Amino acid sequence: MDAPTCPHCGAPLDKVLDLPYGYWGWTGERYEMRFTGSGVALSPWACAACLGELREFHPQDVQAPAAT
Repeated sequence: MDAPTCPHCGAPLDKVLDLPYGYWGWTGERYEMRFTGSGVALSPWACAACLGELREFHPQDVQAPAAT
């Protein structure tokens, strides 16, 4: 089974970040804040590729199809 894809960038969600406030990334000269959300009510999950919010996503809700 393939991982679901990000609704923002289309990348497979094989890595999902649990960091609602973002992170600091080094630019070569200084650190810049990289945000996962665009508003005050932040999503708890973000795409590792684009940091797009995954509001309806939770890793425990994704199930592989049952083997028959």
